Amino acid sequence: MESIAIWSGWFAASAIVLAALVPVVQRMRAGKRAAPGSAPIRLHVAIGLATAALAFMHTMAVLPALGSPAAIAGGLFAMLPAGAAFFLLVAHAGLGLQLRDPKLRERVRKRRMHTTTAVLIALTVGVHVTLLMRSG
Repeated sequence: MESIAIWSGWFAASAIVLAALVPVVQRMRAGKRAAPGSAPIRLHVAIGLATAALAFMHTMAVLPALGSPAAIAGGLFAMLPAGAAFFLLVAHAGLGLQLRDPKLRERVRKRRMHTTTAVLIALTVGVHVTLLMRSG
């Protein structure tokens, strides 16, 4: 059961990286942000929604393994950033879905919040992985 939890976590983390690369590559290629309904944004949304699903599946896969020696060794300090990352991922997806509306008010503020949550997701996932790897 532990291997499912581990692999599902790595798949979710990989999906986070892939989803993040889409707008970054778009910005590097075109020198500007993609329009809300453009192909790169649709791809980013699709990968992002898949990422949220993978994160949820990882959470469900981990629940039976919470009593394992690896989870216990990681302790509460490894689970706290994981919970924060999951919460942030849901908030990030919500902001992203709002940004799809071309008539969105306060687009700049929402985009900044979307970027901020993305950075915080990466940091909390990194802390989670680091603490689990250090524990054994």
